Amino acid sequence: MTGTTARMSTRVMSRSMRSVLQGRCGGALLVLGAVCLLPLACGEHTTTVPLPGESPEEILQEALGSLGTLVPVKLDTAALASAVQAGQSIRLPFAEEGGQLVQRDVHLILRNLRAPDLVEFVLKDGVQQQGHTQPLPPPATYQGIVAAQGGGQPGAAVLTITAQVVAGNLLVAPDGWSIIEPLEPMLRLRGVEPARRQRVLGKYNHVVYNSRDTRLPQPSSSGAALAASPADSHATAVGQPPTPLVLSIVGDGDAELFQAYPLDSVMPFWLMQETLFNAIDWLYNCVEPDANPDNAYTVCDNHFDGGAGAFQARLRIDRLETWTAGGPTANSAGELMVESARFTHQSTPVCCGEPHTAGQSSLVHFFTGKAFPGSAGNASVGGLNVYGDGCEQPLASFCCHHGVSQIVPGNGTPGTLFQVQLLMAHEIGHNTGGEEDRFGYAQDWLFGEKSGPTLMYSGFDGFPAEEVFVYASDVAANKIGPLLAQRLGEAPDVTTSCDSAPVM
Repeated sequence: MTGTTARMSTRVMSRSMRSVLQGRCGGALLVLGAVCLLPLACGEHTTTVPLPGESPEEILQEALGSLGTLVPVKLDTAALASAVQAGQSIRLPFAEEGGQLVQRDVHLILRNLRAPDLVEFVLKDGVQQQGHTQPLPPPATYQGIVAAQGGGQPGAAVLTITAQVVAGNLLVAPDGWSIIEPLEPMLRLRGVEPARRQRVLGKYNHVVYNSRDTRLPQPSSSGAALAASPADSHATAVGQPPTPLVLSIVGDGDAELFQAYPLDSVMPFWLMQETLFNAIDWLYNCVEPDANPDNAYTVCDNHFDGGAGAFQARLRIDRLETWTAGGPTANSAGELMVESARFTHQSTPVCCGEPHTAGQSSLVHFFTGKAFPGSAGNASVGGLNVYGDGCEQPLASFCCHHGVSQIVPGNGTPGTLFQVQLLMAHEIGHNTGGEEDRFGYAQDWLFGEKSGPTLMYSGFDGFPAEEVFVYASDVAANKIGPLLAQRLGEAPDVTTSCDSAPVM
């Protein structure tokens, strides 16, 4: 490869799966540039020798058709990873609303979220009462800019890129979020047997979709109406700190998570955790370049953090771990969160002081591979590092800096990468002071181009399809910002009482 762009061959299906399976052969897409897209034509024009039995498209329709308009693609991930590691720009498919793919130039910079001493992941066996570590491969989380084109605004990119995986988001106004995620775990988690998986993976390895095309659970009529966002409760915004705060975090998980994202997957559990944390880091660290010239690796002029000065906190991963056996086994999100706290901390009462195994991390986020009956599988408590006398209050069992997110499909939760990002950011929003939005207040986003309900709205039946990846500006400026400024970088608080039960 030469020059500033990588030149590679990628096969892409340039229309929605629905169109393909209905037998329509739309215009083939051929784009020359950093990635050359070779069209998959229909009928007699195909160069793929058909195999007996189901076609890859039929398997995909059965497994993923209920999720909305997802476009399967074949990405040359090894070439993309090599180019990004060499500091070259790449071209990636972007799904416009409706499923049409266009190509966007992306400039990425490595965003190493790991603490300096985080060089291994941890596997814990609660049955054998032992654990062991394995070395972590080099970090592969990137953030950057989607190049402007046609006189438009530049966009943002938040991606994990390895020799096997491209996973994450591209944000472009006015088209919204386009998500790329690998097919292998999506098929495996939905019960597609190995032989059928291999038939699909021989032709495609990723799907690309616009967040507005995903079918998420709809709220009931009592919660469906959107209202204008209320005015800020006070006019004075939190001042921008001179240096970024650090939101340190431990990623943990149950034995079901280990089974859902095993080590031989293209997306093992620790890589999935790191991919999700990358999105949270972008959300919490995203300030306008004029407010922080050092933050020039991305573009954030879109009120994702409530506007300039609302808050800035860089995420640091302290540990990536999971149970392989034993450990927390509760069958509800709230109970699982309490179990996670009890397994993590050895103080009595729980979370009321040292000793505890989470160190001085700001948060512990527990990922579960279970699908909880009647629940989207998400829970958290407000506050960071609440220890000491405050934990002697009646709700002391919940007095922890913990959250839980269901990471697999089931019980109305589609389990797409975008949906899990919504869940996780919602729960961490509770951890950092955000309250549940019961009315679906609309927030402008995408440079004022679009509006939608914010991260703290989960309706009555889960996140609605029009959900946007943004906190309301008043919540960011008046809730999350002050709590982060108060708690981060300080010793664990020993006076603040814990006055909130788990929030679902």
